[in-house]
Amino acid sequence: MEDELKASRTSLIMHMAAGALLGLVSPFMGRALYAIGLGLVAAFVLGHLMERALGKRKFSWWLGNGLFIYLFVWFDTWIVAVNSF
Repeated sequence: MEDELKASRTSLIMHMAAGALLGLVSPFMGRALYAIGLGLVAAFVLGHLMERALGKRKFSWWLGNGLFIYLFVWFDTWIVAVNSF
């Protein structure tokens, strides 16, 4: 139980940090399509990094403990960055 919580926290923190970083970079990509492509590639790479760090998990685990959070933070940060710069 403790390992599962630690894995969830680690995944959430890493996905939030990556989403925020990519959200800040996205307005400077030139076109939204490039930023979306980079975001999808980053999600794929981040999923593989989490799999290596935390062990093999089901796709549904990664979906709930990382991918949705990543997408939410990325789009929110992107919107705030576009409106701020």
